[in-house]
Amino acid sequence: MFSLSLKQLVYLQPYHRRLSSGCKILCVLGISYFLASCVVVSDVPEISKYELQQEVKKQLEFAEQTIVERTHKLANLSWPILVNNLEMCDDFVRHRTGLWLSRQSSILTSLSWVSEVEQTIGEEPVVWGVAADSPAARAGIEVGDRILAIDSKVPKSSAAARRLLAKSTREFSAKRTDPIQMLIQRDDEQIRVEVKPVLACRSEISLAGGSRINAYATGNHIKIFNGIFTFVETDEELQYVIAHELAHNISNHVVYARARGTVGVVVDLLVLRWKVWTNGGFSRLSVRAFTKPYEVEADYLALYLLANAGIDSTGVENLWRRLATEDISRIGWILTHPSTPERFLQLRKTREEIEAKQRNNEKLLPERK
Repeated sequence: MFSLSLKQLVYLQPYHRRLSSGCKILCVLGISYFLASCVVVSDVPEISKYELQQEVKKQLEFAEQTIVERTHKLANLSWPILVNNLEMCDDFVRHRTGLWLSRQSSILTSLSWVSEVEQTIGEEPVVWGVAADSPAARAGIEVGDRILAIDSKVPKSSAAARRLLAKSTREFSAKRTDPIQMLIQRDDEQIRVEVKPVLACRSEISLAGGSRINAYATGNHIKIFNGIFTFVETDEELQYVIAHELAHNISNHVVYARARGTVGVVVDLLVLRWKVWTNGGFSRLSVRAFTKPYEVEADYLALYLLANAGIDSTGVENLWRRLATEDISRIGWILTHPSTPERFLQLRKTREEIEAKQRNNEKLLPERK
């Protein structure tokens, strides 16, 4: 027979008390949940599964339409910046067609409750943007055209179409001279077109999911958040944002920041030898502490990029005054970025510098130390 001694019973008492307390807590939570579930007394209309599916479909259609419209706008506004700054971009260039193809939207990654069948935004190889006066526009390609073949190769998805187009454009750096052959479908008609790329600054520019007022550069790509489109008041302000991120890429700021981060990782590991856990503090600090000069330089270069593209930058600095009203903390000292007053004044002074060069018929190139 199983029995417990007095000593064993005394030992188990704390566990018994904990178990009893846990049961009481669970009971309180259960009762609270039950009472809360009974709070709603209104007879709310019921929604059928079919009705919900139809509304989901409709809202996804609206979202896709907005994504296409904004992608086409990015194509038109970025193209003059990309093709008119070859000297500033130096060897950071590649051949481009002026064609923005569809891409699987990052927005859909958060729609886990939507069936995969409905998550089709950007999946098919469709034209989302055609830059005005680009090779693609001159070839007659239009937004909404479906890509059936690129140089006789059939893409099965938007990602495959972008890879095929990138491969064909890279061949022009190896002295290819014949145009890219493309087969497109428009409504019920199949059309063959020829596109001959031109040299432009190298950076893929696309939308990023989310409504934040933000944009970022990765070294080869530029991502513009949807929030930027609702915040800027003019096309020139959006072009300034694009030029700012392009300046990061052509100046290798991302590469240098990553290199400094590597140094910080080494310091974190050295400190760990003394059994001090920094949780990556030095690596993060080493990256952030040097991003402010990069931001200042990117603002400076951005206005030169706009000027060379024939874009009037007058008033784009007002973006920072408006942003300060949205987030008053940006007026003060910030570790990673210049304050909004600094950026406002820096842009104004840079434009004065550019205007002086224009009056003197000087080359519009930034001053170097």
